[in-house]
Amino acid sequence: MANHPRTRKRVHAAIPRRSPNGSAFQKCDICGDVVAIALADMHECGPKKKELKKFKGISGTQNAVKPMVCLQPRSAFNIFWESFMEANKNGNFVDVDRNAFETWKNMSEEERKPYVTQAGKLNSAYMKDMTEAEKNIIKVDDEADSATVGKFDQFYEYYGYYETSDDDDEPYTLEDSRA
Repeated sequence: MANHPRTRKRVHAAIPRRSPNGSAFQKCDICGDVVAIALADMHECGPKKKELKKFKGISGTQNAVKPMVCLQPRSAFNIFWESFMEANKNGNFVDVDRNAFETWKNMSEEERKPYVTQAGKLNSAYMKDMTEAEKNIIKVDDEADSATVGKFDQFYEYYGYYETSDDDDEPYTLEDSRA
């Protein structure tokens, strides 16, 4: 039973539909929209779709959650830079930033002193917050066989040894893991 060669069928392609001027698009007589001729039979004329209004957000005051601790302490230059930017809001950001840096470079120690003292106060408050945050961090031991597991899990059973993947007939005890 050999495979017989298949006879090829001739396919007559449909003549592509075009408008009288040769374009693939035509204007709808009812609504005036330009529609592709291939999709003209699916075109529905009717009332225009109502545009949806964009959500503008909730008005009123929001309860903004302030982070407990800043990400990093601020330097004297940061404090100076913020005050300089407040004074020069209307200028180009890059030019104002460059001028702030040049001004800071050319300032004497006496002119920098108020910014340094303010930065010292902020840094001490930052360190105080960091130590307070460290005290509030819950220490978690992710080890499944830790000594505290039995305190919290009432169904935990301690067997005292664990078999290793080696089949050397010596049990692996908890004392072995401490060595």
